[in-house]
Amino acid sequence: MPDFQWMGDSGILFGMNGERDNLVEAIQSSGCKAAIVMAGGGSEALHALLSHPGASRFVLEAQVPYSPEAMFDYLGEKLDQFCSAKAATTMAERAFERALVFSLSSRVPFPILGVSCTAALQTNRERKGSDRAFACIKSRKKEIVRELELVPGSRIEQEAAVSSALLNMLAQFVEEENA
Repeated sequence: MPDFQWMGDSGILFGMNGERDNLVEAIQSSGCKAAIVMAGGGSEALHALLSHPGASRFVLEAQVPYSPEAMFDYLGEKLDQFCSAKAATTMAERAFERALVFSLSSRVPFPILGVSCTAALQTNRERKGSDRAFACIKSRKKEIVRELELVPGSRIEQEAAVSSALLNMLAQFVEEENA
């Protein structure tokens, strides 16, 4: 698996294998609930969250608007670039709005998050820019955005790196949210 580090972040990173279940359990037992949106990468993180017992403790909904048309429909606006900090922030804001709607119908209040990941992974077509990913997590208290520059490699390796980094980012965020 390639080395990875969110740019500007000094948090501890765990690999997707050995510690993944403990990481996902920490996220799911945080008391937070999230609407998640991703495009281009991060699907293994979503799979990890959904395949771990008790997924509904954390996941309110997950959306994968992959095509430009689907992204426009999800956001209600056209983005200049799909893989950027602005795109990740806009996606997380929309996800947060959706989580807020779901929370208002609950009898028991809970902390909500909007989580996004947008990635430009290895492809078989010509693309402008490097292989990279952006993620954003938004709560009532704060919002963080991270960029991940990916080393050249297979799409599978890059997907694993993005997903692992996203799970770590989520675990760190919910820990700080509950501090």
